[in-house]
Amino acid sequence: MKNIKDGIILGGGYGTRLYPITKVINKHFLPIFDKPMIYYSLSILLLFRIENITIVCNPEDVKSYVNLLGHGEEFGVSINYKTQDKPEGIPHGIKTGLGNNQNSDFLVILGDNLLHGREFFNQFSEELNNSKKVALFTQEVKNPHDYGVALYKNGKLEDIIEKPKKYISNNAVIGLYKFNNDFNSVFESIKKSKRNEFEIVDILKQYGLDNIFSNSIGRGTAWFDMGSFENYFNSSLFVKTIQERQGLLVSSPHEIAFKNGFISKEYISEYIEKNSSSSYASSLKYLLV
Repeated sequence: MKNIKDGIILGGGYGTRLYPITKVINKHFLPIFDKPMIYYSLSILLLFRIENITIVCNPEDVKSYVNLLGHGEEFGVSINYKTQDKPEGIPHGIKTGLGNNQNSDFLVILGDNLLHGREFFNQFSEELNNSKKVALFTQEVKNPHDYGVALYKNGKLEDIIEKPKKYISNNAVIGLYKFNNDFNSVFESIKKSKRNEFEIVDILKQYGLDNIFSNSIGRGTAWFDMGSFENYFNSSLFVKTIQERQGLLVSSPHEIAFKNGFISKEYISEYIEKNSSSSYASSLKYLLV
């Protein structure tokens, strides 16, 4: 099995759903309980053992990202940054992250997504690495009109509709995708929508629904789109509850990097000592036992 090594985090945009907070700070730096939001999407890529990560962000946020994440040394991976002058939709962000590179297979995660549930990663890691298809995932939600929605018929993906005004299904497409080296040519074949953005739905349809690996993330996996006030608040409560009840960290990139063998026990020990007043750093002590 050849593991996918490349991933893109879409960490730009202006987070208008979280105004006025995001008038002064990019939403991806906001705290979700004890960690910045961007840690959660970074953790998803690390759980898939992605080693080459590109973060697409606003030009004015590059310095803050580098201050927070560096270039990946802290997690034993490579992180580089590509800037997007203005948000023109998810496909444009992906194209910005790719540049002229023709990556074989790569994962894309939206920077405001949280996924928690080891069964999901255990179940789909092998399938993502072995399948030649592009991939998307869905979860049932009560408010499908806020998301792209997948329509299934007899278990087969029949259609994908962006924020349907009428009820189609409650299968929301979550912000995790796999694409291949056809992406740039597919992107060139689509046009902006009435919203004056490039739509991810158009990319997926251009690939062809028969060429998409699509699956529900299952009831044992928690997913949050943290870009609204309600989900921002609920995701923080979720992380707090799980961590306090189980005594284990949720979406800690340091823990995942350590368990992947990307960083050493000595490095974790140094990190804890250097940040001795941080409750997050102190929570990593169980890795040293």
